[in-house]
This record gives sequence, C-alpha cells and structure tokens, in this order.
Amino acid sequence: MRKIVFLLAFTLGVVSPARALKHVNVEELEQLLFRSHGMSDGKVAEELSAVVLTERASSIRLARWQTEFPGRRCHEALTELADASAFLNLPAVDMPADAPPDRDAQKAMLEKTVSNVNTTFKRLPNFYATRKTERFEDTPPRQTVEKSNSSQMGRGSRSGMMNVSQGQSDYIALHSVGRSSVTVSFRDGDELVNSKKVILDPQSSQVTGLTTKGEFGPILNVVLFDAIAGKIAWGHWEQGAYGVEAVLSYTVPQDQSHYMVSIPVGAKVDQVIPAYHGEISIAPDSGSILRITVIADFAPEYRWVYTALLVEYGAVPIGGASYICPIKGVAISRMPTTIFQGERNDESQTQTQLNDVAFTDYHLFRAEARILTGDSAVQEEPQPAHR
Repeated sequence: MRKIVFLLAFTLGVVSPARALKHVNVEELEQLLFRSHGMSDGKVAEELSAVVLTERASSIRLARWQTEFPGRRCHEALTELADASAFLNLPAVDMPADAPPDRDAQKAMLEKTVSNVNTTFKRLPNFYATRKTERFEDTPPRQTVEKSNSSQMGRGSRSGMMNVSQGQSDYIALHSVGRSSVTVSFRDGDELVNSKKVILDPQSSQVTGLTTKGEFGPILNVVLFDAIAGKIAWGHWEQGAYGVEAVLSYTVPQDQSHYMVSIPVGAKVDQVIPAYHGEISIAPDSGSILRITVIADFAPEYRWVYTALLVEYGAVPIGGASYICPIKGVAISRMPTTIFQGERNDESQTQTQLNDVAFTDYHLFRAEARILTGDSAVQEEPQPAHR
C-alpha cells in the first residue's frame, strides 16, 4: 500500500519565551470583526495577528469573512487564522443536533464510501489543474549577541577592546513567507508536476520546509483503509458547503499505519511511521468523502513534533462532466527550534509552519497532433488543451 509522505524541516537557534496570544472562540472573533468594520486593512490584520482560535472556522465562515474584508493583509491573516484552527472542533452552532444514524445506517454509509473511493479515481479522466500554495510561519524571539571593536589609549600603546551587547528580537506571529503556483497533471492514475511524476525524496537537499503529496487519491485510499483496519466511530453531523455532512472519527494504531513522516534532524532524516487519528466527512447520500484530516500520534521519542494534514474535496467540472476532486489543503507542523547539546534537545520554544493549498483551473488533458508534409514531417508532443 502507498504511504502518505509528509516532509518537514526546522531551523536551529537560541530562543526565549514567545509573546502570549489571546485565545478566542468563533463567536468572539465574529464580534472582533464586527467592531473592525471601517478600519484599514493593515489595522484589522494587526488585530487578527494577536489572536488564536479555540474552535474551527469552517470554509463557509472563512469565505464570508474574506468577502467582508477583501484587503490583501486581511485575506492573509484570516487564511492563516482559519487554517491554524482546521483540526479543532466546530462551534456547536455549526453542528446540527439531529440524532445519529443507527448502526445499520452507519454501516451502509461506510460501505457506500468504500465503494465510492474504489471507483472515483479510476473514473477520473486525464486532467491538469493549478496548485497554489501560500506558506506561513511564525518567528520565535531570539537572543542576539552583537560584537564591536573599540580602542583604548594607554602610555604610548594601543590595546584593542571588544564590546559585547545582548538583545532579543521580537516574536512575530504566523505571517505569509511566500507563494508558489505549479501545474499539476493527473494522467493514468499518476500525479505529475511539469510533466514529471511527483517523487519526494526525503534525503534530497532540495527538500525544505513543509511538503505533502497524494491529494489526488492516495490519501483517501490510505486513510480510509487504515481506518477500517483500526477503529471508526460515529462523530457528529456538521453543516458543510454542500449541505449536512456525516463526520466519522477514526484512530489507526502504529502497527496498522501507512502514514510516513520524514523529519530532518540535523544532518540526518528520520523516517517515522506513527499512529494517527482524524475525521472523515461524508456526503451521506452519495458516500463521497468531502473532508479528511490526519493528525500524527508520535511515540515518546518524537513527542516534540506535531504534524497534521487536511484535504477538502468538492464537485469540479472537467470536460463537461462533474468529478469529486481536491479543492483545498492545509498542512501544519509545530516543533522546537532545536539546540543540540550533546544528545539533548532544547524543547523550550517551538516554531509553526503552515501551508495553505488551493486547487483551481481544472481542465481536461487531451493529446493534440499536427502533421507536417514533406521530409521534415513530425508529430508534436501532446499539449494540455483548455476545455
């Protein structure tokens, strides 16, 4: 069975305690935003940078907030705020109080989901899409040491003196540090970038930051069938973009896990297969998976690492037909800025990295050829064609 690959990197440094952020629930954030109407884009973004959510902000809420505050800095601040909350529980108001389905109905729903996953990606045509990634990270405060030369005159002699001053840089909350956009193709069941099959080599020196793969199929297959081998339980109903969704919770023990996390530690890379847990949101009528989360449960020797992954799926038109495909992804890592002192790691401070991923511009991939007459007749390489 394929493994999900989750690549992480972290920086080394000396740090001191971070600034405390204000914890608010979704209702309190709504109140803050209401009071912020009329303020400048920068001022609202500054207010948002000082808070952290204690409940999950749904995609529906995020879209509404970004419509009300369309400025670039507010867009970034609201995105990172909602993404950082993506693995928390929804507020009660977003979860319908309907009674859960009985065991037979739950079993039938799960069987429909398994059948759907087994067939969905076999039915997908060859297509290409744009994968847009915005990267966020926070900057922990660091102790700084500055040295400067000075001189002192003595009796006919000159001796050099070294002045040493210590300071501390400020903590910077999660903020955008870069964007990228690539064309991702899906051909004959394989994911390709720039016409090359996607292969992430954890040992490569070119792999930095936070990286994931597998949104076009493997994640669904791996998580669903690991969960079936582990434990699945009823979670709750929740209001989604396509109506009411059934949410199942699952846990996968380490001996059943096919989730691989590659963690660069100094000059080496530790490849770890942890236990994990999460949620699977299902359209109850069709069995389509609309949201899936993966949260790693590391053994004690990696207790200082936190990783989580989310993929949201939705109906996407491709070549005149509708298919369930990825529309959004969130990947997050949190770990110490490590100081190596012998075999000891300093775990006093952490750094968070977060990727917000959007999949857009789905188009059918079809081969086009042009025949040239004469001795120089050639057939051109297949090219993507817009539909």
